[in-house]
Amino acid sequence: MISIRSLRCSATATHADSSQSRHQTLSIQAVRNSQVNLKTHKSSALRRTLDAYGIDDNRKALSKLNRDKYHVLIKPGKSGVPDFNHGAYISKKLEDDYGSFRWINPRGLQKYQTTDLAQVTLTTTNLAQLQQTYKNTHVTQFLVELLYGSSREPSDKVYKDVYKENPDVFHYSAPLGVGNGFLIYPNIPYMSQTYTAGKVTDLATRPEGIQLTAWAVHPTAPQDLIREINGDLSIGQTQASQRTELNQHRAELMSGVKSLTSILDLDWGDVGMLEKLKLDALQYLVDIYGVSAEKDKISLFFHFPVAPSTATLHLHIWVNKGDHPLNESRAFGIDEIIHHLEQGENIDALILSRSDGQFILPTKDMLHKIKGMPESKTPRPADYRELKLPIGVENG
Repeated sequence: MISIRSLRCSATATHADSSQSRHQTLSIQAVRNSQVNLKTHKSSALRRTLDAYGIDDNRKALSKLNRDKYHVLIKPGKSGVPDFNHGAYISKKLEDDYGSFRWINPRGLQKYQTTDLAQVTLTTTNLAQLQQTYKNTHVTQFLVELLYGSSREPSDKVYKDVYKENPDVFHYSAPLGVGNGFLIYPNIPYMSQTYTAGKVTDLATRPEGIQLTAWAVHPTAPQDLIREINGDLSIGQTQASQRTELNQHRAELMSGVKSLTSILDLDWGDVGMLEKLKLDALQYLVDIYGVSAEKDKISLFFHFPVAPSTATLHLHIWVNKGDHPLNESRAFGIDEIIHHLEQGENIDALILSRSDGQFILPTKDMLHKIKGMPESKTPRPADYRELKLPIGVENG
């Protein structure tokens, strides 16, 4: 029991029974606040004020930004179910500023926000087998068609509709000595027509951001487009000194220059090449797209594993773009790879250190069926949750 001294009443409010002591001790058993709940009252008043100005009261949703790993904004369809056809905006804890959202385009969202997944656990034996599988592939077909440029009729659609309309968005990063160069250009299937209209200097501030790829170009691959980019007047003419070989294993044997099919082909001797590619890519972003290394979020990474159809080494170059956790799970940053190789470690060790060699892959890509992959299994429920964005009706 708590004892408190009663308050002294003013002369105008003295109790009728003056015999009561003005210093009586009151015994308090319990106290019930009979006044209006101030918290609820203030919240309701604020909501009415927001409504009056036509502003949605989304404070509850915004308050989650400090708690959840991902927060997602996505447009609902007429039924209230999230509509993936519009893509989504995401904010990732510890990476994005509070209240800052980045866009995932519809193609990427539909591909990765799936429950059709397969888990594989790789070993050094698997990596050796996968490397052999990749080496026996041809240079990626759509890259080959582009590299032929105007030397073939009908010429490639990307060459005609993108390169010829806006050649500045194509850049060739020359090799160090005799080796692989890299062709940098927009990742066309994921990009809007903004890239073909020449309006690229504001892309870093637009919701879609910037999405480019840098493809390895072996000396035995077609060089017509490269010569055109470099201003060579012999465009479209076959070079007697060049012999084209599209099979990457045979190209390596014929030329003595290593073919680059995936990160499995990288070793300590490639550190200089990777550092040059990184510097060239960053300078190109500044020169053509007006990107600021201080203000913009730049991501440079390779995927592994990759499909045999795209088994030509290629670096993804992203600026101010959102990513899906399933896609991130097989992304290896160029800085991460350079640092690892500089330590004298082989690339296998880096790959197998990622979740102890465990990779969860979309079954639609059939990556789990590549020759050299171990038998796959169904991921655990916890893995599904970890590799999906929290998208539900409540996010609409």
